[in-house]
Amino acid sequence: EANVNHHYNTGKDAYRNGQFELAIQEFESILENNWVSPQLYYNLGNAYFRKGKTGGAVWAYESALQIAPGHENARYNLKLSNLKVKDRVEMPDPPFYLLWYVYLLERFTSSDWINITAGFMFLFALCFLLNSLSPGKSLQFLKSMFLTIFIICSLISIHSLKKSKESNLGIIYETQVEVRSEPNTFSTRLFEVHEGLKVNIKTHQDNWVEIELVDGKKGWIEASYIRRL
Repeated sequence: EANVNHHYNTGKDAYRNGQFELAIQEFESILENNWVSPQLYYNLGNAYFRKGKTGGAVWAYESALQIAPGHENARYNLKLSNLKVKDRVEMPDPPFYLLWYVYLLERFTSSDWINITAGFMFLFALCFLLNSLSPGKSLQFLKSMFLTIFIICSLISIHSLKKSKESNLGIIYETQVEVRSEPNTFSTRLFEVHEGLKVNIKTHQDNWVEIELVDGKKGWIEASYIRRL
């Protein structure tokens, strides 16, 4: 732990002194020792951003938000980093109710949603018990309210768990990458992707991975060109 603190403090000092490459090295060395935290990823993202490495910045901020979805600074800086991604796709704004649902879904981790659901289940059970012992309109109302919230949270928890299990995402780490029709350098070049783009990883074969873009485009790139989230 003392060694981790040394690397972390050295990295922060390097960042403050404008030594962004050194800060990156120090923060990355902590990750190599399997020590992770939202703030570590956030600081790493800032160092990558100031160094002009969009891929690293996007990866680090996304990693921070996977652990702490409520990290507003990481979310804001991720938006700034994504503005530099050449391949970003501008999606039409969804209906307001869907925006609220996505906001709620991404506000907490799957574990958080399970705990929230368990909390409302406890409150419903408590109101049910109290109402059985001493019936009243107030307890009946609370029981119905907590039951409704419990059902909603249960559905969100299931969606969150399903989403986390199915997602296999990565960030393009090279400035420019050719996407090919097959997992080799001799196949047809389909299109190009650029640094910082978040893609879905469908499968892998040898040293290649098949990626899918948000617009449905698919193809193969070398695994070394992408960093998994």
